[in-house]
Amino acid sequence: MTDEQLNVSDQRLEQGEKRLNLIGRHAGILMQAYQTGELDALSVNEGILRNLLNARIIYQPEHGQGYRLRAPIAQLIANLVVDERRRSIQADVADKLDSIRNQVDVFRKAHQRSDMYLAELKLHIIEERVYDLVSEFDEAIHSLWNRLNTDFGFAASLDEKMAENQRAQNQIERLLDGLSMVDYEECIALADGHVKLRQLLVVQLQRRTSLQRASMLEIQHRMIELMSRFREQQSRSLLVNNMAQFLRQHPELKVSDYTERSEVPELFNQACGIRAGAHADVRIESTQQQTLDVLHEALHKTRHLRTEQTSSSESAKAMAQFSDAVLETEQRQLKQDVDEFFIDAAQSQYPHSALDYLVNNELRWQPEIWLFQVLSEYQTLTKSVQVELPLQRRERAVSKTNEVHIIEDLIVQPPKRVA
Repeated sequence: MTDEQLNVSDQRLEQGEKRLNLIGRHAGILMQAYQTGELDALSVNEGILRNLLNARIIYQPEHGQGYRLRAPIAQLIANLVVDERRRSIQADVADKLDSIRNQVDVFRKAHQRSDMYLAELKLHIIEERVYDLVSEFDEAIHSLWNRLNTDFGFAASLDEKMAENQRAQNQIERLLDGLSMVDYEECIALADGHVKLRQLLVVQLQRRTSLQRASMLEIQHRMIELMSRFREQQSRSLLVNNMAQFLRQHPELKVSDYTERSEVPELFNQACGIRAGAHADVRIESTQQQTLDVLHEALHKTRHLRTEQTSSSESAKAMAQFSDAVLETEQRQLKQDVDEFFIDAAQSQYPHSALDYLVNNELRWQPEIWLFQVLSEYQTLTKSVQVELPLQRRERAVSKTNEVHIIEDLIVQPPKRVA
């Protein structure tokens, strides 16, 4: 760093300390100006006014008008005391991204010339720009959360709250648009493999902006829900105000006591009626015979209904038993046909095809069921019988990629006979 640069840096440091001390010494009158909108010039001597004007802390809009705080000072106080009435949400993303691009370009050129001092200086500036961009979004999110959590408590009326809510939603849209301008592909290209640049532009910037985007979307969702509640409150408030205005216009109106009416309007009659239980009075002699007749008829209907239910149940049971008997007969007949097939094969001198036997004897079984039953019965035979009657499967492969086969026919070989 040259002597001239050191002198400029020292002057800037000294000037900053003086102006911060000036703000600290006169914090009371500055806060009073922030609250009232103008600085009370009569309570301050001319020397203090001159110092505050020269330090660009206050200004006079027009000659003869009062002194006011400059916008950066008012924003500083608003951010410090979290005053949402005057706290502004600003994030000039395009300008900051353009500044980051320019600084990265200068950093690369300095790095190529091996000017390490300039490269380190530009890297520090890039770091400041990135943190400035991220911190502005953080401040905006903090302000929005504070407004949301207090239901815009700084607003004096419901209409003002709704207007502030809509303004906040518009600010969120602009902030989301600003975040969308951060192109991570471009950040990767700007880093160009440099470790520190990649840490700043890719890792930190991407991580922070991703979290900020998620937070803004959540705030936006809750802002919409809060606006719907405001609208409900507005409709109820409008109804109450209209009723109050109607009563003011008709002071002679007297509302009757609806609880004393025999027929209450449906608007007020919200309670469900009580259903009283009823029963016959058996102590009245004149109605005893009639009561007995009603009971006798009811018992007769109940007995008849019970008889029908019993008959229906017995019928269903009989049908189930009949179905089971039919199924058992079918299974017994199938087993008998298979046994006859094996007997015929044992007595023959030629191989016996199960499907040919099914067709030639005009049996009514489906081929799949018939082959399954033949195979099942064969497996129940003793080992000696299986040796005497070898079973050959005629199979077809389903696919070349697996070992699945379909049995197309079963061939029983005749027993070997001794000559």
